[in-house]
Amino acid sequence: MRFLVLHLLLVTLSTKVRDVEGKRLPRMHCFDGCDLTLNYVEFDDTARLSKKSKRCHSTLHAKSLYLCLDQYCSSTGREDWLRSANHTCKATADIWLPPWEVIDGYTPEDIAGLRRLKAEEGMWNSHTPPLHEVVMPAPDFVDRAARTLDYAFFEMDTHWAYGIAMLYFWAVVITVGLCWRLLGLIREAKHTAWRLLPGGEAGTATIDKNHSSSGTYALMKRLVIIPATFGYRCSQNIGWCTIPPRIQTLTIAAFVVLNIVLCSISYPVFSGNLYWSAISTQLWRYVSDRTGVISLANFPLIWLFGTRNNVLMWLTGWGFGTYNNFHRWVARVATVQAVIHSIGYTEMIFERGDWPLFMKYWGKHYFWNGEVATILMCALSLLSVYGLRRCHYEVFLVAHIVLSAVVLLTTFYHVEIFNGEWNIFIWPCLLIWILDRALRFIRIIAFNRKVWNTAAMTTYDQASNIVRLEIPCDTTLIKPQAGAYYYVYFLNNVLFAHQNHPFTLAYVSTTDSATRNIHVVSGADPALTRPTYPRSPSASSSESDRLLPQTMDKSLSSLVFLIRPYAGLTSRLRNISNKTTRNLRVLVEGPYGSPNALNPNPLHSFSSVLFIAGGSGIAIALSHLSTLFAEESNVLDVHIVWAVREHAFASDILQRDIPASIRQDERFKMTVHVTQHIETKDDVRPEGSRRKLHNVVIKVGRPDVTAAVEHAAQEAGVASLAVVACGPAQMADDARRACVRALEEGYRGMEYFEESFKW
Repeated sequence: MRFLVLHLLLVTLSTKVRDVEGKRLPRMHCFDGCDLTLNYVEFDDTARLSKKSKRCHSTLHAKSLYLCLDQYCSSTGREDWLRSANHTCKATADIWLPPWEVIDGYTPEDIAGLRRLKAEEGMWNSHTPPLHEVVMPAPDFVDRAARTLDYAFFEMDTHWAYGIAMLYFWAVVITVGLCWRLLGLIREAKHTAWRLLPGGEAGTATIDKNHSSSGTYALMKRLVIIPATFGYRCSQNIGWCTIPPRIQTLTIAAFVVLNIVLCSISYPVFSGNLYWSAISTQLWRYVSDRTGVISLANFPLIWLFGTRNNVLMWLTGWGFGTYNNFHRWVARVATVQAVIHSIGYTEMIFERGDWPLFMKYWGKHYFWNGEVATILMCALSLLSVYGLRRCHYEVFLVAHIVLSAVVLLTTFYHVEIFNGEWNIFIWPCLLIWILDRALRFIRIIAFNRKVWNTAAMTTYDQASNIVRLEIPCDTTLIKPQAGAYYYVYFLNNVLFAHQNHPFTLAYVSTTDSATRNIHVVSGADPALTRPTYPRSPSASSSESDRLLPQTMDKSLSSLVFLIRPYAGLTSRLRNISNKTTRNLRVLVEGPYGSPNALNPNPLHSFSSVLFIAGGSGIAIALSHLSTLFAEESNVLDVHIVWAVREHAFASDILQRDIPASIRQDERFKMTVHVTQHIETKDDVRPEGSRRKLHNVVIKVGRPDVTAAVEHAAQEAGVASLAVVACGPAQMADDARRACVRALEEGYRGMEYFEESFKW
């Protein structure tokens, strides 16, 4: 509303220009306009003083100024303006201005006979010799000065208002997300999947077959919430970029359009501007200032959306991936705006003086800091493309942190000349960063107060090409939850100790070397526990292994991670663990991203759950299994469709990671698709087992994801169905498209969840 009022006021003032002497100019900055007309001329009634001091000491200047104020400006506000001018002179020249009464003796005739100071004489580049008489600025000169200031101050207010509009936009988006989450919680409360039968015995229950989405919500899921932006490719990259889901794309597109519009409107220009005479120069100045301010206003959003401990994730239920997409696009928009800002000022410099003047500006502290900030922002954008993030994550991470810190520092020095006016957008970035790092450290402390004493055991199976990482978690203060992930720092090599990687929790294992029984672990979710069998440590332990606490076999509970080694950190982890079991010193930061904490519709509230998993993505399904089969769960059917290259990996998972009690449950079904050529499907069965696997079907070849989703939808009917994709990008896109098609066919109870592991 503020900038709309400013626009209306500007239009009103523009229609009331007075160019006849004796009429009052109704401009907002008439007082400053009179002062501006006399700002660039000197009077010869002062000694050799600085320019600011001469204006305060000169009686001729004071009389000319007072007569201009009396002739052209309204008396309203004049006393306040003069008081401010007086304080300025006292502060800069240690002298008070002459009193207003010095012009009491001037009659209308005297005023009419005064010399009229024209714009050509009073401009900053006119080189007018010192004046020895009282002058009266010409009415068109005063009008141009007042109009110049009106437009300049209007632009300053507009820049500020449009910059704040960025924050309001995201405040609206977050509010919509919060309301949507609250509606989901209310909807879940109203449509509980399990209900006690009226008059039934304790424990008698039935399923609510009408637990499906409303028509409006189902339409939203089919058209906006679930689909890829252009129908299919969402997780898969297109060249060196990825395109978010449609609902995220619409939000980002609205933000981009808003930035384009607000950087393209509200530029009042006129011929005769005293600051910038050419229309093109005025536009360059206004556009450069606008883009600079809005780019800076986007900084807190960039830092907030890119943090792990973003409170908005809890408020809206949106995951880290959603805010990471917002983070990238806000940063890209801010970078483009910074480039325009820098180009605009560079163009204005070259218009005035070409390379020599540019090099003179380059020597100014604020100028070169601004140029460096823009260059580094461009470098950050180039280093953040999908291909580099995917193939060289560690390089991207280090460059991102270092360059972001330098950008913030150089931007601070760039706006330093404004005496802290724009630091309101810089200090929040630093505060957000400090709070995020502090919360990371608190999570590490919460996992183990003796941070130096956290040991992990790693093994690598070459046949399955999987690293199994187990970390004791008896000391954790935060209960592990299904679907959570942890950032793990490996401290054995100091060169890479700063690096950390997110790993999805498969489950919490329990070990009792005496009885090998399952225990309910204090502080851990009992539904996540699995029995595990102790292993004997390798005889070839290194000296670093022997220095670690020898408590692995005594631990009652451990976090279990299944890691597919690629390049970088996971590759080094594979090399360390190859052919032997290794004990490593680690730091554990987490948990993060538990769907049960973020989603108003946790998986155990659905009637049916279908997992579409690929490779190590099976960890997501393993993480949820015990919760889905717990007593309080509403689930009637769980189907895991798992595509895996190595039959050894499939055999290992079936033997060690899925309890027999779950495999034998009639609600459980698993279809394993081994994509490598094998001689017989019996090789995938657990070693030593000659009986048929309960509820597990082994197939050779890739799964038909579309058919699996269609079959699950038909089996669920009107009941609720959760489809969870946790695998390669193409598999996730196939599952997403199949869910949209199922919604089109009327299966309104379907929800789609994607657990991406391409960080």
